Amino acid sequence: MMEENNVALLFVSHVEALAEGARELLQQANPDVGIYSCGGLEDGEIGTSIDRIEASLNKIDSETDVLVFYDIGSAKMNAEMVQEMHEERNIVISDAPMIEGGYVAVITAGLGASLEEVKRDAEEGYSKGE
Repeated sequence: MMEENNVALLFVSHVEALAEGARELLQQANPDVGIYSCGGLEDGEIGTSIDRIEASLNKIDSETDVLVFYDIGSAKMNAEMVQEMHEERNIVISDAPMIEGGYVAVITAGLGASLEEVKRDAEEGYSKGE
């Protein structure tokens, strides 16, 4: 019997449609893995928002580990700030590409892997020009 999924994925992007598109695409790979998205600013403009990232994080059960993927620089910076604000949670930020790394992560998480294993596989196992 497969272990219960204990890792959720959170995609943070400067564009809401990009984050939601990543979630929608990768949810097809395994509908049983919790995949969440957060993108854009409150007014719909391009950017990232600590408040929006935190709101997305709060949709995830507090006992579930979270692996965060981001598109570019300030998305990572804001995700790190939210990570620091929630030190009681097991939140890790991945430097893997959102789609390629996310795909590996959703497969690995679906197999019941730990957060550390999911992060490692996402960062090492995505397509490297193959």
